Amino acid sequence: MNLKISFSAGILAAGLFFGGGWLPAESSYVASGKTQHSVSNSVTLQFNGKAVQLQGLLMEGNTWIPIAFLRDNLKLPFHYNEQSKTYSIGQGYQTLNVSIYEGGITSYVNDYFLWEQQAKNINGRIYIPFQWVKNYLGYDGEWISSTKVLNVVKSKENELTISTEGYDKDNNQVSIHIDYPKLSGSGNLEAEKAMNEILKKDAKLFHDSIDKRLNELGAVEEGNMPYEFKGSYLVTYNQNGVLSLVTEQYEYLGGAHGMNIRKGYIFSLKDGKLLSLGDLLGENKDYLKLLNKKLSGKLNALPGYFGGFKGLGDQPDFYLQPGGLRFFFQLYEYTPYAAGFPEFTIGFNELLPKGSSPFQAFK
Repeated sequence: MNLKISFSAGILAAGLFFGGGWLPAESSYVASGKTQHSVSNSVTLQFNGKAVQLQGLLMEGNTWIPIAFLRDNLKLPFHYNEQSKTYSIGQGYQTLNVSIYEGGITSYVNDYFLWEQQAKNINGRIYIPFQWVKNYLGYDGEWISSTKVLNVVKSKENELTISTEGYDKDNNQVSIHIDYPKLSGSGNLEAEKAMNEILKKDAKLFHDSIDKRLNELGAVEEGNMPYEFKGSYLVTYNQNGVLSLVTEQYEYLGGAHGMNIRKGYIFSLKDGKLLSLGDLLGENKDYLKLLNKKLSGKLNALPGYFGGFKGLGDQPDFYLQPGGLRFFFQLYEYTPYAAGFPEFTIGFNELLPKGSSPFQAFK
């Protein structure tokens, strides 16, 4: 990961003495910034129908699970870096990194910053929203509300290999780290070629724009931070013959903060075609009118909303998540920079007739 966070190692992520040896916070504990929580909000966790010792919590309308569950029960690769105070769970593009620093906790999947929520230190243990495990790490959950039981199972993902290609450059003038996905292993070489060409082309456009910007900017003045450019991606859905991901391009050229731009992709694995809203929601001829109404209401409810939303354009920003579509708007598009990317999930059950599937044509 390429994180630029200053922190005081002496007071963060303190380890616990256990069994005569010093461990980095039991590989899932930290001692600073503890939050107490009532056991009445506890959730019984299961893996493949079998109860485990660790428990989750109900908070803010969501289920949260300890990261130790990913290690001990899901058996995901787990590593703690004492120097950076970072927990790394999973592998490849499904790696979650949770970093503890003086101001709090930051979380990334595949070096893509998770803006919407952050991990929590509760009673000395690190918890994450189960939604991250479902959306990004390849698992699903069966929720039994009457008994507050969450049964975690492996998702049925597409037969597809996703590896990372990239470009890196570091010196006293500039830091460049661009990652983009390369797809293989589906058995459909033509579809893979079509998708890879799109993803590589967009990464190259970003890289070429960096060269142009650097030529325009000239050398960094002595004492200033180097220019920084970063490209990352996050796989958000890989089931039912469809692949969805979102990329983020970041640049810092001096000043108070950098700027980020996002782009969503939804591909059909049958032919490598980029899918539109109409491809997914065609069963509802009024889907656009319905979406505009819902998104307008959500934007109007945001603090600091600038106004001006008239409806989705010809190329709206969105991607897939389990159960629905995730719409987002760029920084400064309708809200202040400090508000981040406004994002709204709208379920397929709100958009399509009962019994219909957005994926029927792609399986």
